[in-house]
Formats: sequence, structure tokens, C-alpha cells
Amino acid sequence: MEIRHLRYFAAVASELHFARAAERLNIAPPTLSQQIKWLESHLGVELFVRSTKRKVELTFAGQQFQKRALALIESFELAERFAREAARGEVGEVKLGYVVSAATSGDVKKAIEIARAVAPNVVIQIRRMETLPQIKSITSGLIDIGFMRRMFSYPVGVEAFGLPVQRFRLVVHEDHPLASQKRITAAALAKQKFVAYEMDAEIGFWRNITAVLPPGTIPQIAQRAPDAISLLTLISANIGVSVLPESFEKIIHPPVVMRDIAGPPRYAQNSVVYRANETSPAVRAVVEAIRSAYAST
Repeated sequence: MEIRHLRYFAAVASELHFARAAERLNIAPPTLSQQIKWLESHLGVELFVRSTKRKVELTFAGQQFQKRALALIESFELAERFAREAARGEVGEVKLGYVVSAATSGDVKKAIEIARAVAPNVVIQIRRMETLPQIKSITSGLIDIGFMRRMFSYPVGVEAFGLPVQRFRLVVHEDHPLASQKRITAAALAKQKFVAYEMDAEIGFWRNITAVLPPGTIPQIAQRAPDAISLLTLISANIGVSVLPESFEKIIHPPVVMRDIAGPPRYAQNSVVYRANETSPAVRAVVEAIRSAYAST
């Protein structure tokens, strides 16, 4: 039995007239009659009662079959539509990982808004992850798109494009001696103890610190943190100071404060990272929409 048999049956059950049903289906009445007879033979039941006056009525079995046939036709048509929409990237799911600075900068929010505009029926799942776990998750398929710290190189099969830069600023406890200064010099920073990321989450963070110190200075690390929120927590306990992108000012609160660093501005940059051979039309559509939006800014 094929879906066309259900459609033939549904048309006759609706019209209760073979000629009108055949016209509706755009097939010859004899062909329709043969198909209904085949269906009845296949099921082993009589679906219609045909009188000598060409009057057609559903049997009890036909009435019960009609309910389920209509439900099956609706499910089939829904599946057809879903498949076509999925092939066009109009439905599906996109899993997005992000570092905190990509959220505080507004880049993740912008990406979700862009995705909803180009594919309103695509669900965007977000998950906060550090850079290295994101790389592993993209290559393994756990996430589809990553908003992470820019790397000098990426694994084979992974591509990326940059997001707008963010200026580095010093993050300190409000009772720290440096908090009373509006601009912190490199010489003053050379004497400080820093809170840094753990080694396996550090991608580029060491460069952040050394960039604001006098050349050749080795930073003193007071303690390491697994992520940005933990790092801010340690600073709130006055364990040490740190260097973070300026957008973190949106989420810090007393006793943590931000201060400018003297000298030429130093910048952090995040990237959008994705699989080069992505097969999901929805993921490809979202990536290209994000790329285009940032290319025009």
C-alpha cells in the first residue's frame, strides 16, 4: 500500500462519488475504481457500499479507516514539507558555543537575532564553553558554531572569521592600590600578582598579560581559574589583578572595577569557528548570514 492509495480513498470518502473524486484527483474514474478495489483486496475488508443507483457510502470499517488514513496523509505531507524546508536550511537546530567575552560584547545576541531573521524556524541552542573545549566539540559534532578567542591556526577541517576587536582593560578589586589610578602604567603592572586562566583554557591569555607589561617581564601568577566567571570571583576576593576585554564591564560589579591601561591600546579578538565541510543547510545558512552581517559593519 502506498500513500496514493490513501489519497484515493480519502477523496472517495469525502465526495462519496467516484466520478467527482476522480475529477478531483485528475484521474479516470475506472482507474480510481480499480485502485479502491485493490486497496479493499489488500486490506481484506470492504470500505464502501456501492448501490445500483451509484450511491456510495462508507462501511463501518471504512469509517474507522478514514480517520487513520487522514491522519497518515497529514503526517506524510508534514514530513514532506519538513524535508524540503530542512534541505533549504529553513528548519532544524544549530548548536552554538561561546566564551563569556562573546556574550558581553553582544556578538552572541547579534548572531541569534541574525539566525532568527534568516531562518525563523531554526532553533539556536547556546552553551558557554571555553575555547579549547569548543574546538574539540566542533570537530566531534557536539556543537556546530563556536564563538571563541582567536587562534593563530585551527585544526584541519575547521574554518573561522574574525569578530570586532575589544580593547583590553585592567580588572582589580576596588580596595587594590591600583584602583585609585585612572590609567595604569606598564611599570606599575610589572609589580602585580595576576589571576590567570588554567593552562588548558588559556589560549592567548598569556599574551594578554604580557602585552601590557614591560618587555621581558615574566608575570607573577597568584592563582589560576578555569573560566572568566571564576577569574572575576578570585579578583573580587582581592587575590590579584587581571586583563580582560572591555565588554566585561557590563557584568562586573563592586568590589570589582575596571581601569584603563596606559600606552597604545591593546586588543582582544574573538572568532566565529565552524566546520569547513558542514552538511547541515541550516548551519551553513546561519554561518553565512553572520559572516555577511559582520562584513557590512
